[in-house]
Amino acid sequence: MLAAQCGACAVCGDPNPEHLDHDHRTGWVRGILCFNCNGGLGQFRDSPTRLARAITYLRGTTWQWVLIHPGVFQMCSPTRGRPPSRHF
Repeated sequence: MLAAQCGACAVCGDPNPEHLDHDHRTGWVRGILCFNCNGGLGQFRDSPTRLARAITYLRGTTWQWVLIHPGVFQMCSPTRGRPPSRHF
């Protein structure tokens, strides 16, 4: 399996991965991953939906101060055009 992956992590491509990844629902082996990628998938509970949301978040939620009136700034998302939620 490692040879089929050219000796690299199946997700990020780092050399010498050491963690055998498996589907927690079925138990089937998916590939060999580095420590960080294996742990990351676990943190996202192997959910493609959670991973897709994380990708969307990384691509477009850089909040920035926007001048809305002289001397008045508001935090806005360039992709969403609205201020951040006050609820944490």
